[in-house]
Amino acid sequence: MSTTPTAVPDSAPDSDEFAELEQRMALVACGVRAGKTQACESHQRKGPILLRIASTGAVDALSMAICGSDHRHSCTACTDKATEIIRIYNERAR
Repeated sequence: MSTTPTAVPDSAPDSDEFAELEQRMALVACGVRAGKTQACESHQRKGPILLRIASTGAVDALSMAICGSDHRHSCTACTDKATEIIRIYNERAR
């Protein structure tokens, strides 16, 4: 069994599901911790692109989007966040 997350194609989510997925992905990218219920403004703005990249299953591209353009390579924390975001996306697709 592979541990590499991959996108699961399925029917497109409706607009409410898109908004919920974007918010959840932005929160993961921002950093989930006890008591935190929403992402910062910067990560909220990234929600649509995070969702778009997650739909492709591209962990590297997603981790770079989270880490930011100031880094040549994404850090381990952002790669872990990207993996979690893709897992969330795939969970929705089931």
